[in-house]
Amino acid sequence: MTGLKFLLTTYSTAFTVSGGGESELVQVAEIMKASGVHTDIYGIGSRPLSFYDGIIHFSVHADGEAILREAKLKHKPVFLWPNVWWTDAPTANEVARIVEITRGVHKLLFKSQAELANFTQYVSVPEDKLLVIPTCVSDRFLAPADNDLLSTICNATNFALCLGLIEPIKNQLQLIRALNELKLEGVFVGGARDEEYYRQCVNEAHPGITFLPFVQPCSALLRSIISNCAVIVEASIDPPGRSSLEGAIMRKPLVIGDGPWQSEHFADGVWYAPTDSVQGLAKAIEGAMTDADRESKILQTYERVLDRHSASTIGPQLAEMLARESI
Repeated sequence: MTGLKFLLTTYSTAFTVSGGGESELVQVAEIMKASGVHTDIYGIGSRPLSFYDGIIHFSVHADGEAILREAKLKHKPVFLWPNVWWTDAPTANEVARIVEITRGVHKLLFKSQAELANFTQYVSVPEDKLLVIPTCVSDRFLAPADNDLLSTICNATNFALCLGLIEPIKNQLQLIRALNELKLEGVFVGGARDEEYYRQCVNEAHPGITFLPFVQPCSALLRSIISNCAVIVEASIDPPGRSSLEGAIMRKPLVIGDGPWQSEHFADGVWYAPTDSVQGLAKAIEGAMTDADRESKILQTYERVLDRHSASTIGPQLAEMLARESI
């Protein structure tokens, strides 16, 4: 054990709709504990702030500012994980509010150079406050999956899988139209953030497309769903994030939109697709399923993600950084 004690916090309304943020908290807590750091997620089971050596706070959402003020009053160092990706420039008022938050934190943590660059093009932060700690993927995704579990919730067989909350920025409607064109089965996991957009997706989907609610992060069921799919497709307008890394480490071909985050994480080991063309997306999906180089690209991406993002790699790095910076 390192002897360190850390509390993970986020903004108060983060889990009114379950999504990737919950998975992030769970996995970061998991790898920190495995690396010898006592870690609690803020809630009924956590201790008073005075118990902890520091706080890792996820998001720059305004609803999280109260917990940051409490940490400052208790003289606890705050490691801020902004967890934001701007596709459009934030307003001047929003930038000013976030600048004020960054002044009071010890370090800002980013999961990639692309994320750091996206943030700092709008928010000026002293360079000595910036750190990159790559996204971690739980070692549970390396364990053999129970393929039979999927059949308890749906009958899909040869299908494209899309993980994440259904909302316009995730671009699922474009994917549904591509699957319709290919006459390929699809499974969408994650529930909806935007009900109107969700209804449009359901209305346009052919009968072989299944919509599943939120599935627990790292669970045996989630791993079974991923293991059974033919291809993972995330034609999101913003970076696809952890779910694409989880798919890669389970040796699944990935079809994703192009961008700096994607290039940094996958180089040329995935099938890039336009986010604004049904025909282009359908062609990329078809390529991921029939490409002569399919297996070598899958292996290349698996090895890259395993080397850079596995919990056994990132956990010790994170624990070492916290120990160094908390002195």
